Amino acid sequence: MPVVPGASRLALCLLLTSVLACGSTTEPDPTPGGGGDNAKVAALTLSPNGATLLVGESLTLAALAVDDAGEVLEDVRVEWSAVPAGAVTVKDGRLEGVAPGGAVITARAGSASATLTAVVMPSDESSPSSAEVLTAAHEAGLINDEELLAYRVYAAFSDPRLPIQYKAPVEAGLDATSLEELRQRFNSLSKPMQATLGMYMLRPADPGSWLNAPTPDARLSSSEDPRCRPFSGGWRYLTEPLSKTRIWYRVNLPGQKAQALMLDEAIAKEIWPRLMALGLKEPLTDESSPCNGGSPQLDIYLVLNMADGGLTVAEGSDLTQAPTYILLESDTDDPSLKGAATHELMHAIQRSYKMKGPQLDYGWIRDATANWAIDHVYRTLLVGPNQRRQYEHQFADCFMNAPALSLDSQATGHCTSIGVRGAGHDYGAYLFFQYLERKYGPAVVVAALTKLTTETSSLTAVDSVIPGGFEKVWPEFAKTLWNATPIKTRSESFKSWDNLDDNVKHGELNADLSGWPESSDNMHDELGNLSNRYYRITFSDPGTRSVLFYNGWFKNITEAKDPVKVLALWKDEAGEWHDEDWSEYEYVGFCRDMKSQRAQELVVILSNANFEPEGGGRLNGEAMPYLKRNNVGCWRFKGTTRSLLKGTTWSSGQKLIDTNVELQVLDGFEALDFEHPLIPHTKRVGGSMLLQPAGDFTLDVDYVSGGCRYSHGPTPYPLLPGGGILMLNPFNELTSPDPDTEDWLSHPSRSYTAALADPTLVHLNVSGGPDCRGPELDIPGNILFTDAGAAKPVVLSTGEMSGQYVDSDTTYSWILQPQRQP
Repeated sequence: MPVVPGASRLALCLLLTSVLACGSTTEPDPTPGGGGDNAKVAALTLSPNGATLLVGESLTLAALAVDDAGEVLEDVRVEWSAVPAGAVTVKDGRLEGVAPGGAVITARAGSASATLTAVVMPSDESSPSSAEVLTAAHEAGLINDEELLAYRVYAAFSDPRLPIQYKAPVEAGLDATSLEELRQRFNSLSKPMQATLGMYMLRPADPGSWLNAPTPDARLSSSEDPRCRPFSGGWRYLTEPLSKTRIWYRVNLPGQKAQALMLDEAIAKEIWPRLMALGLKEPLTDESSPCNGGSPQLDIYLVLNMADGGLTVAEGSDLTQAPTYILLESDTDDPSLKGAATHELMHAIQRSYKMKGPQLDYGWIRDATANWAIDHVYRTLLVGPNQRRQYEHQFADCFMNAPALSLDSQATGHCTSIGVRGAGHDYGAYLFFQYLERKYGPAVVVAALTKLTTETSSLTAVDSVIPGGFEKVWPEFAKTLWNATPIKTRSESFKSWDNLDDNVKHGELNADLSGWPESSDNMHDELGNLSNRYYRITFSDPGTRSVLFYNGWFKNITEAKDPVKVLALWKDEAGEWHDEDWSEYEYVGFCRDMKSQRAQELVVILSNANFEPEGGGRLNGEAMPYLKRNNVGCWRFKGTTRSLLKGTTWSSGQKLIDTNVELQVLDGFEALDFEHPLIPHTKRVGGSMLLQPAGDFTLDVDYVSGGCRYSHGPTPYPLLPGGGILMLNPFNELTSPDPDTEDWLSHPSRSYTAALADPTLVHLNVSGGPDCRGPELDIPGNILFTDAGAAKPVVLSTGEMSGQYVDSDTTYSWILQPQRQP
């Protein structure tokens, strides 16, 4: 590192305990980067002082120029080069890893120069993340607990002290959680590790902070005693701010002043007034803090090479309430900077409340409401390529991708948006508060935060202020979270409210049988507290006729009174969607042969509104829910039957009855709200258990008995009403308090029994000898009889009913095909 002339002056500044600047901060700002001061440059310092990059990764170097007296020069133009070319490109201090290899990076200004070595390592989408690499090393005993923490901080801040073998892609979030963990644990670290990491406990503008010194500052001995020092040369703040904040930027980074001005105006005109209009408290002043940046205003520092978007840092030792300062990563576009600033300002507001317990113990609600604040302030804040996505939407899938996690979960690994993959589930939980605001107004969100001042449980606090509590609101939210058809087309939807396109993660099931006679699929019998599970089921095969959903949560709901809901959305053949609550039905069915029940798409939502004050927890269903379906007809069967009688006293001939018959469900059983009176707690099941006949038969009698010939027809007759019945049992898991019904339901699935008879009187012609006199009266009698009561026939694997039954001197046969209602 070059020796800086005038070092004694700098050393003197570092010993000051006031917060006055070394050098004026009130003189007019020069235009940075113009080169007017290049002739005065005596030395350059690069920060960071080393670079290890992955292919595709970037890093910004800051070159600090000083004159002979050690004064920081601002109007300096720096020229950059990388030798050899190929591995790294550099422009205006920004390094880009292009290919594996290395290069020497040189910064020149006037007669001074500074160099560092950059190493580029290979990487691709399959590479493990930094968190995975470090966790594996820790579990293998290669690094201890303190080293794990240190390396996580190094990775998050591009610190060149990270051993090269642990370099891996960093899955960034919004808040710099590794730095937050360091601040919590700092006092318990060993003295050598405190000396190593102490620079991260300083404000960015402090001499010796990680942004100002290439070597550790060992003077920091305790997080409670930061040894206040004046801010370093190279930093300025806006001297005439519009907002109630002091925004700091680095003079050797020309674009940061413009960012500071933009951010100051956004805070003054948009962020601050819109949040304060809710009745929220202002961030606490840090006037009484020994290290307050020179004023009681809220300090905001624009920093570089922080993987995460920002961090709100609490000062002092009070864990329940504290003044704060804010770090914001400046290497981003203006809308993203506004979004991050809103999030962090909300954290500063949260810290202004005197919470019942330590602030960090409230976990999920802090980040959920901080992201909610972004949506409240900026209904549309477009970021990213072509500015097509709203800022807070990049966190939606953190929640949408893991609906089975509890509302209060802070688990990571579920975000997919580039740049925030390291964020937790709770960052996406802003959707819950967005729902509350859109349904009940923003006051309910403010009330929840205020309630934290008297509640140690964030869940209890929220439950106490939302209308009807979680038990009412959570299942409503669960349905809205299905942000696909049909919900997204409704006025109360995240799509309509906020143009959110994300849909919640769900199980996909094609319920078509595709030639198989039956099939069944289980659903989950476990639900985390304040969580949901979703299933989307599609039907297109007309051979999938009878469908049965078993609600394994039925006893939890009706007996244990667990706050579980089973909700369904389904689309019929006409494209109309139906909303139904299946919670208090043990079985729900569809007869897809019926036009009104011909479900094309079914969404099942399992929602658990239970919660424990301390968070987490789960419920287990009394049984496994499942969806069963088969090819058993359930509306109408059509076909032919034959009854062939050969009397034992007949010397020849037969009595033949051929029937063209249709057997159809009874009137009223097709209703969508049909509840079988003998099968309790069911919806649309049992309707196909009884089918009544219609049709005609042909009677053909011609036999000889006692020397006389008896004949009739063949003559057609209509089947008389009430002339028989078909009993069908598509699924045998149903039960009934009625003994006769229960007896029938106890038969195997697909069983059936049928009987047809006709009492019409017919006159037989009698011919033969002198004793053969007529006419003779007869009746058709039994037309169809499928069994004697023991073993019932079953619907064939093809879905057809066919068979033969011999009863004494009569043979019955039948062929019946299932029909679809046109």
